[in-house]
Amino acid sequence: MSQAEYGSHFMIIYPDLDTLRELYSNHIHKQIEESNESVLINPFYETTDSVRQVLSRKYNDDEISKHEQEKSLIIADALERYFGEQNMDDKSFKINLVNHAKKIGKNGLSMLGDMGAYHHKSMSENLVDYELSLPRKYEDGIALKGFCLYHQKDFDRFSDEQKQKLVEHHGKAIRLTETQVKYL
Repeated sequence: MSQAEYGSHFMIIYPDLDTLRELYSNHIHKQIEESNESVLINPFYETTDSVRQVLSRKYNDDEISKHEQEKSLIIADALERYFGEQNMDDKSFKINLVNHAKKIGKNGLSMLGDMGAYHHKSMSENLVDYELSLPRKYEDGIALKGFCLYHQKDFDRFSDEQKQKLVEHHGKAIRLTETQVKYL
């Protein structure tokens, strides 16, 4: 994940919250500290506060607050992001975040969005349509990496045809297990 190039649009299927927490805490830390990027994370199966608690294992609370204040770290609930009143045009939203990252001296933006909110709203068909409306690779010149997060049980709800469309539409599809990473 940390070697993904700008423009990447990947799908990551995770088996449980512990595996997801390990993934995002390492990714966020590397992207902010080593790659000088801003990070947006939209959790669904845990609260924004629990994400902060997980991150506090890598950062102290003051560092998390500092990153959030300068918006190099944005933690926003997936339900609000995808279905809330402040939901704006997806492309404009992403470009605004990339521009802000550049403005504060960051190299770009890495986004992690948990797609479980769609299943919660019984909108699986809409999710497939939404994913297929996104580019397989984000435009050149936009310093953006997108990682769509799917809980294994949510992914299993899709028909075989939907699964195939989703996997094929992403630049890479990665299935995490508790002990290994498997490329689909």
